[in-house]
Amino acid sequence: MTSQPLHEREENVLSSVIHTYVATAKPVGSQVIAEKMDLSSATIRHVLMDLENKGFLTHPHTSAGRIPIDQGYRFYVDRLMQARALNLKEKNQIEQDYHKAKDEVETLMRHTAKIISAMTRLAGLAVFHVPQEVSLDHFKIVAIDSRKIMVILVMGQGLVKEEVVWLEGPVQLKEVAKITQLLNSRFGGKTLAQIRESLLAEVEKAKRNKLSIIETALKLIEGALQFESDEIHLEGASYLTEQPEFQNIQMMEQVLRLVEEKQPLAHILGRSWGKPGLAVEIGSEFLQAALRNFSFVHIPYYYQGKVVGALGVLGPTRMAYDRVASVVQHMARHLESALSFRGE
Repeated sequence: MTSQPLHEREENVLSSVIHTYVATAKPVGSQVIAEKMDLSSATIRHVLMDLENKGFLTHPHTSAGRIPIDQGYRFYVDRLMQARALNLKEKNQIEQDYHKAKDEVETLMRHTAKIISAMTRLAGLAVFHVPQEVSLDHFKIVAIDSRKIMVILVMGQGLVKEEVVWLEGPVQLKEVAKITQLLNSRFGGKTLAQIRESLLAEVEKAKRNKLSIIETALKLIEGALQFESDEIHLEGASYLTEQPEFQNIQMMEQVLRLVEEKQPLAHILGRSWGKPGLAVEIGSEFLQAALRNFSFVHIPYYYQGKVVGALGVLGPTRMAYDRVASVVQHMARHLESALSFRGE
């Protein structure tokens, strides 16, 4: 939070400049603010000059209006912003959209990211953080054909994970039931961490004893348990390329690279597990150079009292922070309710 003090009039002018610039993406002149605040242009020009001297605003050239810079946005978010409540129509739309999501958690995450993106017209993110202490309840295995198997893991905390696994050699359909029984007897009730610890030893033992059915079973579980890192579901990246800030080729390439790699976002979301509440990170505040033209609004969500993931919105620093904050907060509460309902 900035240490620069502002008078009430300066706060009001800064807030008005930010709202106007977010809406228009054009430098804001004193006349526009004067009309909104019923003050003279001369008075507003003086306030704008003070705000620029204090490091909250800048201007592209001498005759242009002002635009906010990162410190201005930070002051606004920390001191002035009030989350803009969603209206009843928007809340009902979210409720209807959630009915389209399947029970599988990863599908729910993708759907959540899509809703966030559609409501903010920016990139929406959702990630489910699978706790290593979660235990396996049971397996279900469905043979799609002799080499392609659908493995369904039903775990504690209402988590269901589906994974299609391709086998090196064919497996007879009559063996699928045996494999399912074997996996459930061997790994049922164990945590993911315990399963990982014993997996390599089990595979080596099966190879030495040439137990093909066990080796196939372990191949299935190895393919299905891909929890080494949290998968980030990002939707609406095309909205970013529509923003005026990202219209040039260099910025479009930066957006696409960020969307493809996702690692800077994964690093930030990983810090959310230990920090409750809404977080807003703005431009130059990022340590990662790839993010310094962006702002990121994110919030963790909970299940059974534990953080199990985070939701976020990625966009330019010229962002309607009050609107975005309201969307991610509402979506986090809604997702928590959906997960609790599934876990009952």
